[in-house]
Amino acid sequence: MDGRRAASAPPKKRVRKPRGRGLRTKTGCLTCRERHKKCDEQQPVCGPCSISSRQCVFPRLSQDAGRIASPAASHNERPTARLGDNGSHPHVDELPQSIGSTGSISLESQTSMQHVSQPPGTYDAAHAPYVSQPRVSAGVTFGDVYSYSPETVASELWTTDLASTRWLGLLATDAAQADSGFSLAPSPAPEDEEQRRAADLHGPPDATNLESRLNEVSDPERKTWQADRDITLSNREAALFRHFTERSARWLDFLDPQKLFSTYAVRLALRNAGLMNAILALSAKHLSKLGGGGHRNSNVSNGDTEEDSGGEWVRYYYETLRYVQEALTYTSYTASEELNATAIVISAYEMLDESDGRGNWQRHLKGVFWIQRSQDVNGASGGLRQAVWWAWLRQDIWAAFREKRRCLSFWAADKDFCELDPHGLADRAIYLLSRAVNYCAYSRLMESSSLTEVSASGNRARAGSEMLAEMERWKSFLGTEFKPLPTSTSPSDVFKPLWIHPPEFGVALQAYSFAKILVLLHKPRP
Repeated sequence: MDGRRAASAPPKKRVRKPRGRGLRTKTGCLTCRERHKKCDEQQPVCGPCSISSRQCVFPRLSQDAGRIASPAASHNERPTARLGDNGSHPHVDELPQSIGSTGSISLESQTSMQHVSQPPGTYDAAHAPYVSQPRVSAGVTFGDVYSYSPETVASELWTTDLASTRWLGLLATDAAQADSGFSLAPSPAPEDEEQRRAADLHGPPDATNLESRLNEVSDPERKTWQADRDITLSNREAALFRHFTERSARWLDFLDPQKLFSTYAVRLALRNAGLMNAILALSAKHLSKLGGGGHRNSNVSNGDTEEDSGGEWVRYYYETLRYVQEALTYTSYTASEELNATAIVISAYEMLDESDGRGNWQRHLKGVFWIQRSQDVNGASGGLRQAVWWAWLRQDIWAAFREKRRCLSFWAADKDFCELDPHGLADRAIYLLSRAVNYCAYSRLMESSSLTEVSASGNRARAGSEMLAEMERWKSFLGTEFKPLPTSTSPSDVFKPLWIHPPEFGVALQAYSFAKILVLLHKPRP
């Protein structure tokens, strides 16, 4: 009997030891750690960063920065519920309705300070509240946010709370490094018994039970981070807001037929201070790039008595971070459309802020990816979340191409070309371009590897041929919307100009051509 049982038992699976045990280091500059390069720790600029002309930033984290999930050591002010006249239905302190000339939109807090500490070693993970990881602040532990990447973080860590906190940690840390005057107060964490019981009962929110968790969140919680009436803007802010709606939002809306950023997200911003400040920061930054601080734009200059004194975009950017830091203590915000929209608008702002490629925007894209993954957002989610995902993918394609790396997304499109309308085919061209960038990164990795086997080269060639065939199949499904329209020519034209309208379909054909060139350049020759 024992012999038969032993014979029928499955063989014991061999456990492979991790290759990197003992090799990973938490010293050196943040840039080298992000690029997985060995740092010589020379300050203020290390050797690798000096050679590659990259921004060298050394961490200023406390001794316990490596702890992933520890209870908050202290808790700041937070909005409290006040009983109505009838004493039955509490309502929460309202958000301020005006940004003011300084753009200081924030959550209003009117409670007494509570300092809660916990002796070392007494933390019980079984009773951890939703907001159990370290909160972001200039004088508080951020956690080792740089040890996480989309490739290494385990799936069980992708909760909406952790992902958004890690993203804010990246932004706030870099802001504090760049500006010693910037600081965030410690974020409050829920400590009351009711929230503790809810944490024990439901566990941390994740993508699998996101909808059910959102249904359980009461309306009073949303009122703590969402205004009940439109925010009042100053003349300057109203001009910046209009500039975003009519100009800057085009980048985010470019391939979206519904134009959800210029039609829907801007209306969300009227009730959400964080998104509004992010929009104002991007708009002001865009105008500064155009030159003259908006003097060339009639919408901004007419009737504007508050001309930009310089650096107003930084002020709005910091106010966004302060708002998000406070709002992230609420489950309904960590899973909201407002957070998704704020993250991608801030990402567009940072993209403008680092045109030389030496800033921190490219690694902040990972933070946006974390938020999307925690909410199970992809290119087929629908609504504003889907629009955010496609806008993020276009940004990540550019960053990945510049960094010669793979794109962060691993979403696989499931619809066939025949099921897509013209706008869906335009989006699919961007998706094919992301795969072409991934193919280039893989080819460079194989070419730089010492193990250049014939079979590996054959697999690359086969994969390249399959991608080229898929691109041609995509092109075969294009309708008349993608055909060039008549346009004037000149004898001096080297190439015949092509005019395709609407322009988003022309961009789709450019993405197709770019993807085809990349694959042909990196496909092994027979």
